[in-house]
Amino acid sequence: MSNNQVNVQTPAPGSQDNIKKFFEDRDWKFYAAVAAGVTLAGAGAYYLTQSSPPKKKASKKAKKTKETPETSPSAPAPAEKQQETPAATDAVDLTALSDSDIEQLTSEERAKVAQGLKEKGNKLFSGKKYKEAIDAYSQAIRFKKDPIYFSNRAACHSFMGNHKQVISDSNDALLLDPTYIKAINRRAQAFEKENQLEEALYDFSCVCILDGFKNDNAGKSMERLLQQIATTRAAEIMENKPHRLPSTAYVNAYFDSFRPANIDVPTTTDETTGDFFFAKAFNATVAKDYETAAQAIDKAIELGCSPACQAYALNLKGTFVFLMGDSQGALDYLNKAIEADPKYVQSYIKRSSIYIEQQDIGSAFKDFETAISVNPNDPDVFYHRGQIRYISGDYESAANDYSESVDLDDTFVFAHVQLGVVQYKMGSISKSMTTFNNTLQKFPNSADVHNYYGELLADQQKFAEAVDMFSKAIELDTKNPIPYINKAMLKHQAFKEADEAISLCKTAFEADPACDAAVASLGQLYLERGEPEQALTYYNLAIDLARTQPELEHAISYVEATKTQIKFSKDFPEAAAKLRSLRQ
Repeated sequence: MSNNQVNVQTPAPGSQDNIKKFFEDRDWKFYAAVAAGVTLAGAGAYYLTQSSPPKKKASKKAKKTKETPETSPSAPAPAEKQQETPAATDAVDLTALSDSDIEQLTSEERAKVAQGLKEKGNKLFSGKKYKEAIDAYSQAIRFKKDPIYFSNRAACHSFMGNHKQVISDSNDALLLDPTYIKAINRRAQAFEKENQLEEALYDFSCVCILDGFKNDNAGKSMERLLQQIATTRAAEIMENKPHRLPSTAYVNAYFDSFRPANIDVPTTTDETTGDFFFAKAFNATVAKDYETAAQAIDKAIELGCSPACQAYALNLKGTFVFLMGDSQGALDYLNKAIEADPKYVQSYIKRSSIYIEQQDIGSAFKDFETAISVNPNDPDVFYHRGQIRYISGDYESAANDYSESVDLDDTFVFAHVQLGVVQYKMGSISKSMTTFNNTLQKFPNSADVHNYYGELLADQQKFAEAVDMFSKAIELDTKNPIPYINKAMLKHQAFKEADEAISLCKTAFEADPACDAAVASLGQLYLERGEPEQALTYYNLAIDLARTQPELEHAISYVEATKTQIKFSKDFPEAAAKLRSLRQ
């Protein structure tokens, strides 16, 4: 589940949030930096800003984007500008010269005539006589194939709406000067007009990279196109994408964020009843056999359960539907669960998380008020309300809720963990460390405590101690991919041990092949190693693993960025080599 879909049931905002942070960064410079291959590895991704000098405040004139014809690359400065050469173009009907006649002229003669024709074209262009300007530039091209002549002619075609011809002329200009930024930018605009969006996105990306990330207009165009491509493609994929459970680690985190339910599970052996399959689903959930549980609860709902089990069955069904990414469907089941038993507090808590995803904060907190009125001594209510407050940045209120949850039941590890995390966020480092040390003593065999404590130690740059904590977490729970990923990122970022980092992430992936954090981390690490083809393999896998449209959009964005990097390296090897040197 992506981070922009708030999951208040996740026990702590730890490694998954950190490692998957790059799926949230949609700033165009960030995308361009990934495409350029200048990202930095870590528990997230960052773009290189040192590659361009600080921007000067643009004057009012500089802000105008009026199209103007260009002088040749070798043209002198304005003060030394050559005299226009109308005589060269007017004394003789140059259009009557055949190609063979033109070939008889010296290169200097051809250049002089071409310059005069280009200047004639520029005057016509300024007078908005685009057809006549096209004729002048075409004649200039006969005498000298100059990229600027093609580009200026493309500008005329652009104003006339001849976008296919803009692309053709820009292509010719770029054959002569492959790094001609204005021609690339003009072709990008034409590609977009022709609805060739991927080609336009690539060209705008190249403009941003070649121009040192200084071209805001190209950047905004790239951002718009990336959003359009990702949204359209994600919507198409979602139409035929079956709902499925996320990684085992994620589902574990969800269920573990609730204290064990005190439910009288039916013991019937009658396989024709809904109660039998509800019991099977409940027991499979406890055993962490989630696929079996999901199938059994479907059967229980289909057959119908007794009044004693109805609310619990609907609650569990809503939970699995929610985990599969269908929030609206989950809301429907939880509404029915509350109707079946208005006193079952957990249904209000789970429904509140859906309201949070739908950005209906008022309804979420109203559910907590209702839950507290039903049972003011339920520690889960305060823990999950604390999660919402933590996410919203109200750390003090969150700390109070976590403390209340601990006071009501101090056997729930995640309330202790989250209390230590929020204390750290509030700047009470000493108090947070004390909370974690006490929690370690109380829960010495909890992999989660060691993992989250390791994250806080890493944040304090106590890298060796953090590695020890992650290693202990791995030892305690070899099937949990998150400590492997945390240790990998720390090894790579702090100790520059890229090979070990990749090995750890691959182990995480083997432990849980549906873990999108492992896939994303491997993509990032390979990107950092300058192996974008390998990175692309994992980013494409992220598309397969994504369950919701926002997740798909993020994954598609990274696929597009990585594809751009691969193509850019082939099209502009010198520029790509220079960019690679910047990250070393």
